[in-house]
Amino acid sequence: MNPGSKLPSVLLLEPDGLIRGTVVTVCRDLALARVVQCVSCESAVGALRVEPVQAGLISLTDSLQALDVITQLRAGQLGCSPDLPLAVTAHSVDAALAQQLKSLRVRRLLLKPFKIRDAVATLESLVSGLTAPA
Repeated sequence: MNPGSKLPSVLLLEPDGLIRGTVVTVCRDLALARVVQCVSCESAVGALRVEPVQAGLISLTDSLQALDVITQLRAGQLGCSPDLPLAVTAHSVDAALAQQLKSLRVRRLLLKPFKIRDAVATLESLVSGLTAPA
């Protein structure tokens, strides 16, 4: 059995390769989660249709498309639980976006630039108590 097979699977939608690579490496080294990495909203939708995840950290760099992905996820259209824990990253958030994130049940918002340890701690809190599906 693969040692990573009991780890929860998380979606990391982040266009910045340095952030994405560092988070993936730390999650792997700490045996925190198996990370499904995506650079775009389109690739995230495709990945979620074939590989369900138990949590997600989604960049709002392309906010309209990212919000659409979250909306589809919450509607149960992407092959994973509509109740999975989510966090988002963004450069800035206005009151309207904050309200929209709240209505989409986003658990945490990380404002960029953030420390990698904060992203990892966020993922750790999202997957706390989760294990991979049988």
